[in-house]
Amino acid sequence: MTASPSLVLRGSGSTVLRFEGEGAAVSLGRPGEGHHIPLAAIAHVRAEGRVATIELTAPTGVEPTSYRVEDVSEAAATAFADAVNAALPERTEDAVDGSTLVTTHLTPPAPVPPRRRIGTVGVVGLCVLAVVVALCVTAGVAGGWGYAVTVLFPVPFALLGAGIAGVIGHGLYAQRAYPKHGITVMAEFSHYDARSRVYRYTDTTGAEHTYNGSGGQWIELSYLPRAPHRATTVATRRERIGLAGLALFGVALGGGGLVGVVYVMTEAFAA
Repeated sequence: MTASPSLVLRGSGSTVLRFEGEGAAVSLGRPGEGHHIPLAAIAHVRAEGRVATIELTAPTGVEPTSYRVEDVSEAAATAFADAVNAALPERTEDAVDGSTLVTTHLTPPAPVPPRRRIGTVGVVGLCVLAVVVALCVTAGVAGGWGYAVTVLFPVPFALLGAGIAGVIGHGLYAQRAYPKHGITVMAEFSHYDARSRVYRYTDTTGAEHTYNGSGGQWIELSYLPRAPHRATTVATRRERIGLAGLALFGVALGGGGLVGVVYVMTEAFAA
């Protein structure tokens, strides 16, 4: 028997729907208020496109209360509905009014989460090294070996800028696309390794995965259904703006280095 995953749905208007797994309740968070919904109060959960609806139990002849979360990921809504419906208890008697079991409480504004640590740029591959060697040889043959040395000065700036823009750009894409089109779960801190804190989370199939990052006892992670082992944290708007600025800096740095390489190569062929 596989474990029920803990899932998070983020909808429009800062609405957040959480399910901590089998035996747990569903919580619905809205600006200024929160609702604690026991499984005994839920009749079923429906996923209709980008909308998830929780319908509560109700006696015969009574209109049931329901909660809607709109503008969510279709995959996440389906996974959320399947997980909650599978965990609902069996009922053998007339249903009670589920709204009487729901607890509502006021919630203070959410604190600003700590800034996410940006990963380091990966090691330059053999193909990049081959290009650098080819530039040096070409510049040396065309204009003399002095140009072969000179062309090396702008190359690190071009490579560093391209690396920054590529890594940060992919991170920005993941932080936007994964929560919108993928599945968001709660990951629990497990242990430390040589690099950072290690978190564990369960995908919709019950398989466990790990994530290296920073945060508290629990963090939110999003992943695409086709690759549950690759996850990213849910970034705030301020964090995304900062990352976008860093990506633009990488583009400018790489562009400047590339212009320098072109200039040296032009001078070498003109010599």
